[in-house]
Amino acid sequence: MPFREYFKTLTGNAPFPWQERLYERLMSGREDNIPYSCNLPTGMGKTSVIAVWLLALHHGAKVPRRLVYVVNRRTVVDQTTEEVIKYKSRLEEAGIAKELAVSTLRGQFRDNGEWYTDPSRPAVICGTVDMIGSRLLFSGYGVGFKAKPLHAGFLGQDSLIIHDEAHLEPAFQTLLREIEKEQNRRKDLRLMRVMELTATSRDGEEAFTLTDEDHQNPIVKRRIQATKALQLHPFKDPKKPADELAACALAFKDRSCSVLIFARFVDDVMKIRDKLPDDRTLTLTGTMRGYERDKMIEKDVFKRFASDKPTHEPTSYLVCTAAGEVGVNLSADHLVCDLTPFDSMAQRWGRVNRFGNSGNSEIHVYHPTNFDQGDYNERCERTLRLIESLNGDASLNSL
Repeated sequence: MPFREYFKTLTGNAPFPWQERLYERLMSGREDNIPYSCNLPTGMGKTSVIAVWLLALHHGAKVPRRLVYVVNRRTVVDQTTEEVIKYKSRLEEAGIAKELAVSTLRGQFRDNGEWYTDPSRPAVICGTVDMIGSRLLFSGYGVGFKAKPLHAGFLGQDSLIIHDEAHLEPAFQTLLREIEKEQNRRKDLRLMRVMELTATSRDGEEAFTLTDEDHQNPIVKRRIQATKALQLHPFKDPKKPADELAACALAFKDRSCSVLIFARFVDDVMKIRDKLPDDRTLTLTGTMRGYERDKMIEKDVFKRFASDKPTHEPTSYLVCTAAGEVGVNLSADHLVCDLTPFDSMAQRWGRVNRFGNSGNSEIHVYHPTNFDQGDYNERCERTLRLIESLNGDASLNSL
């Protein structure tokens, strides 16, 4: 069975050219077969690198036996785990990879231990930065004294560490690279390999990214060229941002759409939520407990933001802090937000019309007219000037 058929069996979708190219690179046997950085735009299926690795491992490629997927968002860890479990089920139905272990390492979630019971067993471990990082440093949270070296060894040897949204955790990415360099210096037998996944890489090394062949793919083309009409609004009263953000969001209430709202502070998120329809509104903040997040992703309103299927249901709202900016598989018809530095703005814009199914998506950015001193405010002002250079109502593509 060729790669395309295997990939479709595993994921339910035909592969993009970049996924085929990555598989061929993993199968090549070269020392650099694992790229250090995959710099891919939002909506290109970055998480599918796990599926590509699984198929390469199954076909005898010289790749590490364990894949460790790290992202500093517990919701994303859970989404990724669920996706891998689907992969495992489909592989078992096809009669391959029956021995694959799947484990989750994050706060308030019990480790099933499958990943360290047998060193010869292929495994996918999904975890947060603190849970994986502490184990690599022989200090695993909740791990007994005798088990700490075992955990460090399994994660730090014969493993591929995939660091999603690496630009948000530069210190952790530096740690991973230093471990990798030290193992190379010592000529260890089974090395830990590192791959960063990001749409906004800051590293100077050459990244694995889209090519002309990808840009000619009709699905890729539709997603990259998805229209996002931008409008800027100065705050009328900077001391009451929640009122203006909520009023803008309510203008969509009769349009049967999904509206994503970002505010910098949790208090503003709660004030906005209280002004929106209670039965059609959810909030996502970094202060939520793991149990609350688990329940949220099961709700129909949240599922609407995770689907690319059109619907005629009443308008739904998701109000977030920065917790909704990265990794979470969200796609809204429209966005209302306050002004933040460019890295943050790019992540927010990337949550709008990700699949290119909407021809009239709107982005409304509210900003102050005067900026106080300080690094954060200065970066916000530079971001505003950049947006203004796009002439205010430009279409934002490739975000």
